[in-house]
Amino acid sequence: MKPTDKVLFELRGHTALLTLNDPGRRNALSRDIVRGFFQGLDRSLEARARAIVVAANGPAFCAGANIDDLRDGWMEGKDPSEDPALMFKRLSELDRPVIAAIQGPALGGGMELVLACDLAVASDAAWFAMPELGHGVIPNTALALLPRVVGQRRALDLILSRRRIPAAEALSLGLVNRLVSSGGVAEEALELVRAVVETSPPGALAAVKANLRAHAPIAWDRVLSSPKDVPKSEWQEGLDAFTERRAASFERFWN
Repeated sequence: MKPTDKVLFELRGHTALLTLNDPGRRNALSRDIVRGFFQGLDRSLEARARAIVVAANGPAFCAGANIDDLRDGWMEGKDPSEDPALMFKRLSELDRPVIAAIQGPALGGGMELVLACDLAVASDAAWFAMPELGHGVIPNTALALLPRVVGQRRALDLILSRRRIPAAEALSLGLVNRLVSSGGVAEEALELVRAVVETSPPGALAAVKANLRAHAPIAWDRVLSSPKDVPKSEWQEGLDAFTERRAASFERFWN
């Protein structure tokens, strides 16, 4: 796997800090970022990190999928080493705590990345949204994970309305566990997880996560295949419209 500098790795005590590092593109989930994230997870395990904090550089946490990559074959099958859904699956199935540190907007795949983490700490400047449907695609991982966090009706509302969710509302919905003032998000997440891993044994922590998964299993095969349920002509129009900076025209598909 080709090395990438789009995800930085740092060991802070017993915790691995993985930082999305493509601020010029708002840390969109490009092929490079996904490959870098897999590499960061491998390094975390090799370093025997007891926990992982996921953070980001720049004003945005993650702007979602990279549109250029979506148009260039991602909607019709991906290299497993570059598949965001497989990245989310691996993250959610780790046997150690994973904390998201969200300093800015988390849209689409960025919000799915947050959902794949066990806990989330957000800046009061952070906000969330799921704009996929307006682009003719679906938030395939969020369809599985979001209802478990906020309930089915609220999840459907957030996906269908595509509205912006400010940090305070995200806290009330349970999307994040705590809010902090801008600038201290990663440190707060590191402190939160440090208190956990320094006072709990690894087997018990792993058992908690394993049993949570067992009580609420996720159909990952369905998550991985569901983007193909959307007709190609619809997502092509949605992504073309986004690239061309115009409103998508879906009226003909209703006819």
